[in-house]
Amino acid sequence: MSANDVLVANLQQSAACNAIHGLEARLARWLLHARDRHDSDTLPLTQEFLSEMLGVRRTTVTLAARMLQNAGVIRYRRGHIKVLDREGLEAVSCECYGVVRRNIARILHPEF
Repeated sequence: MSANDVLVANLQQSAACNAIHGLEARLARWLLHARDRHDSDTLPLTQEFLSEMLGVRRTTVTLAARMLQNAGVIRYRRGHIKVLDREGLEAVSCECYGVVRRNIARILHPEF
């Protein structure tokens, strides 16, 4: 699978995810991907930015983030989200996270 193939597959997966899965699962997926790339449990993300990335209103992101915080998987404070329970966040996320992660791993580690 080439890098272009992975890019197209990930774009298709994201489009399908946005159409099928609920906001809480999509937010969890997005936070996991951000966590993977940022290499820190504390992510400098605002509600406004997340609303643009997820295609929803900022107040809707507030509700979804609050649900994740009440579940104990994140802590959210003004522009910073801390991942408290990665496994719990993965459990809330849809299967799209794993699909995209495996696609990226194929490019970065083709020997596996």
